[in-house]
Amino acid sequence: MSLTGRRRLASSVAGTAARYESLKLKTTTRAATITTTTASANTAAHARTVSAQSGRNLQQKFYENRILDRYTAQEPKKITLRQLVLFGRQLTEDKLVASANYVRSELPVRLAHRISDFQFLPYIAGTNPHLKMVYDLYWRAFDEFRKFAPVKTLDDNRRFCDNVKKNLLEHSQVIPQLGMGVSECADLVAPDEIDRFMNQMLISRISRRTLAEQHIALSEQFDQDLRAHLGLSAAEGFAQMASAPRGFATQRIGIVQADCRVAQIVNDCALHASGLYEEAHHLPPGTAPQVVVEGHTDATFMCIPAHFSYIIHELLKNAMSHVMARYAARLDSDASALAGSKAVFGSEPLFPPIRVTICSSHNDIVVRVSDQGGGINPEILPYIWSFTHPLKAKRLHNFHAVNRMEARVDESDSVSPLMSFGFGLPMSNVYAKYWGGSVSVHSLPGYGVDAYVQLPRLGNVVENISARRAQVDCNDS
Repeated sequence: MSLTGRRRLASSVAGTAARYESLKLKTTTRAATITTTTASANTAAHARTVSAQSGRNLQQKFYENRILDRYTAQEPKKITLRQLVLFGRQLTEDKLVASANYVRSELPVRLAHRISDFQFLPYIAGTNPHLKMVYDLYWRAFDEFRKFAPVKTLDDNRRFCDNVKKNLLEHSQVIPQLGMGVSECADLVAPDEIDRFMNQMLISRISRRTLAEQHIALSEQFDQDLRAHLGLSAAEGFAQMASAPRGFATQRIGIVQADCRVAQIVNDCALHASGLYEEAHHLPPGTAPQVVVEGHTDATFMCIPAHFSYIIHELLKNAMSHVMARYAARLDSDASALAGSKAVFGSEPLFPPIRVTICSSHNDIVVRVSDQGGGINPEILPYIWSFTHPLKAKRLHNFHAVNRMEARVDESDSVSPLMSFGFGLPMSNVYAKYWGGSVSVHSLPGYGVDAYVQLPRLGNVVENISARRAQVDCNDS
C-alpha cells in the first residue's frame, strides 16, 4: 500500500475511534443523567413517603389527643366507703349491671388524666423505657375500656370482669416499672416534680383498683350466691340462664369491711412481720420483738382491710428492722438463749417490745406504733416521704429484682424484708391520704420513733383524688 493510502487508512481509523469515544462519552453522560434523575426521583419518592408517614403519625397523634381531651375534660365521679357498703346490700342483677357500667365509664376517665400527666413530664423522663412501658399499659387499658360495649346482661358482666382481671394482672408491673423509671430519672428531673408525679400515679392507681376489685368481688359473690340458689355445682356454668330469677337478691359488700377490728389487724400484721424477720435472720419463732397492743383494743371502723393492713404492716416492719439492728449485738453475745423456748437477754427479752396504742373517737381511728430502735438518721428524716431524693433513689434500683408488686401484705412473702425499696412509708401515706387520713412520724433521737396513722372511722369521707394535675401535691408532712 502506498504512503498516501496508509495515511488515509490511519486518518479513517482515528476518525472512527474519535467518533466511538464521542459516542461513548455521550452514552455515559446520558446514563449518568438517567441514574441521577432516577436517584433524585427515588429520593423524592422516599421523602414523600416519609412525609406522608409523618403526616399520618401526626394525624394519629392529633386524633389520640382529641380522644384523650374528651375524657380529661370530665371529672371523676368520687365515692365513699359507705356508698360501696350500701350499694352491695340487696344486690340485684340490675344493680350489678349498673355497677359494671359505672366502672366501665369511670376507669377511662381516671386513666386519661394520668396519661395526660405523662405528657407533661420533661422530655428526658418521657423517653425512659420503664416509664414508657407504664404509659403504654395505661393507653391500652384506656382504649380497651372506652371501647367496651355497654353491659346489659350477667353474661356481659362476666366478660367485662374477665377483661378487668386481665388488666389488673398486666398492671401489677406498674409499681416496679415506676420505681425503676423514677430512680433512673432522679438526677435528671427535680425531685419535687417526680414526687408529685409518683403521688398522682399511685393515688389514682389505688382508686382504679378499688373500683375494679370492688366490682369483681360483688360479681363473684353474686354468682356464688346465685349458684347456691339454683343448686348448681362449682363446675356448672350459667349457659342456660340469661338472667337471675325474678326477685333474686343477695347481701354482699365486696372488699369493704363495715366493722373491721383494729386490734385484730395489728395482731395479724405483727405475726406476719415477725415471721418474715425471723426467717430472714434464721432465728427461731418468738425471737422477733414482741408487739404489745393497748388502748381501745375493741375499736372497729369501716375500711378496706387490705389498705389498712398494708399501712400497719409497713410501720411494724420499720419498727422491727430498727429495733433488731440496734440490739443485734445481743444475738451474738447470747446465742445460747436462742436455743430455748424464749429469746431473752439475761432476765430481759432479747429485744424491747414495740407498743401499738389504739385510740377511737366518734369520727376517727388513730394508731400509734412506738419503738426503741434509736430514731431515724437525721440526714434521711427530711426525705422519708420522698420517692426520689438521692439518699433514697438508690434503693429504688432494687425493683430490678421484682417483676410484680401490688402493695399488699401477702406479696411480701416472696421478698426479703432485708431488701429495702424506700417505698413502704410514702406508699403507706398514699393509702391513708386516699381515704382522707394521714401517716406522720416523730423521731426521738437516740431512743426510737413514734409513727401515727389517722383514718376516718365512719366511711363517709369521699376518696381523695383529683383530676387536675396541679391540685395533687406530694406529701408535705
